[in-house]
Amino acid sequence: MNLKRGTNAKLIGVLRKKKHVRYLLCAKFVNRIGSALYNLALLTLAAKQTYSTLAISLVKLGENLPGLLDPVLAYMTDRETKRLKKAALLNIAQILLYFMLAFLLLKYQMPLALFVFILLANVLSDLLDSYMGKMFTPFSKTWIDQSERREISSLDIVLFSLSIIIGQLVGAQWLVIYPNNFWGLALLNAVTFALSLFFLKKIKFDDTVKTVMSAKNHFSVTDFLQKMRLAYSHMQQKHVLQTMWLLTFVKVIALGYGLLLNVAMVSTSNLRFGSYSQTLVVLQLTSFIGLILGSFLRFNWLEKLSYGQLIMLANGALVFAIGSCFLGLPLGYTLFFKLIGVILSGYMTPKYYTDLLQVIDEEQLTRVDSLINFVLLISSPLGILLTTICLQLFSLKTSWLLELGAALLFIIVGEIVIYRNKRRYG
Repeated sequence: MNLKRGTNAKLIGVLRKKKHVRYLLCAKFVNRIGSALYNLALLTLAAKQTYSTLAISLVKLGENLPGLLDPVLAYMTDRETKRLKKAALLNIAQILLYFMLAFLLLKYQMPLALFVFILLANVLSDLLDSYMGKMFTPFSKTWIDQSERREISSLDIVLFSLSIIIGQLVGAQWLVIYPNNFWGLALLNAVTFALSLFFLKKIKFDDTVKTVMSAKNHFSVTDFLQKMRLAYSHMQQKHVLQTMWLLTFVKVIALGYGLLLNVAMVSTSNLRFGSYSQTLVVLQLTSFIGLILGSFLRFNWLEKLSYGQLIMLANGALVFAIGSCFLGLPLGYTLFFKLIGVILSGYMTPKYYTDLLQVIDEEQLTRVDSLINFVLLISSPLGILLTTICLQLFSLKTSWLLELGAALLFIIVGEIVIYRNKRRYG
């Protein structure tokens, strides 16, 4: 197995040479930590209320709202010109928002109306974070040379996952030391957004992008739908739809597998390492290690495979992981196959995003990126819903069997689709 060298040296060279890219990555990283920090805290806060069941349901609903609005946020960024200045203003808004929340959280038990207000304020902060991300999307094409994009994309993906882990760990540790001190955590959140603002202010580089809508234009549902339709047609012309739909269906299966594994871990001792919570940490670490390995390692034989073939390989690893659970094998087997699948996924994602930057026109890039994210997001509740229905109707063993059948069926149908498209487009 031949491993390409020089990837990390090239990445370090790019970060040394381009301070604006380095500062932007730091700003995004710190801002994401802040966003992840309080999402976990809200679940803990919800569990402490007398209406805890309703509160937890509202928090889980709020977590998905920013993603569902992704295409709308992408459409709204079309009018933005001075994007770094706007991002700095939004960071200031986040800082002020969490100072206000710190005051409201001096008492951790509260009426439902106040809890809903705090939840909506947190959702607003997540929306601002997502909006900033959409404004930064064209910089991946205008600030970074084509030969450097894959390394930067790999680093950005790893930093994204790491920021979520750090945010959740810091939030969890804070609440262990200070169980009811949610106002202090809100102040800590404000500090992370202030640090993000510090990095943004250090960027001295051209932030001009091609705008496709005048700042004077108001939001129009008709115009929004037309722009999204044009973006979808653009993806069709550039032949990137097949990969998006294959990724969507394999994610449906992967989310179902994850839910089944969590349910099985409760009742099956050989699917746990120690306690249930310790096993969850092991699963998360396995995913993170696989993501790092896949993002930064370069194997010659993988470079020759198409995206469809890479997705089929990742799904093949998923088939073996599901099969090991169905057969009642120890957790080590499913962890091994899960690691292989995540490595392949981590390898493919930056490569796919780099090629997307190359083939998609700059003025369409933000909308195309948001459409892909939106479709992939929709697959998450779909996979969980279908698996939940199976668990309600059938036993856990039968649900594993159905999940295995769905994964095998996807390989068959996927290969047929790949073959037909290869014959059509060459």
